[in-house]
Amino acid sequence: MKQALASVLKAVAGIAAVVCLLSPVRGMGMLVFAIALVVAIIAGVTGSHLSDDNNQSGYWPKGPQFF
Repeated sequence: MKQALASVLKAVAGIAAVVCLLSPVRGMGMLVFAIALVVAIIAGVTGSHLSDDNNQSGYWPKGPQFF
């Protein structure tokens, strides 16, 4: 259930990002741009935290490797 919710949130984030990129930056489009940007960020971060992928460790290795 948790993984399915994470997948749905990631899909919502992707759709919101596309809407954000395709919205015009004049008039009412500015409001659509801002709302889509906020939704994309919140859904993307929440989806990443709910997924069980542990490959988000960053650049540094977990422990020192001596030769």
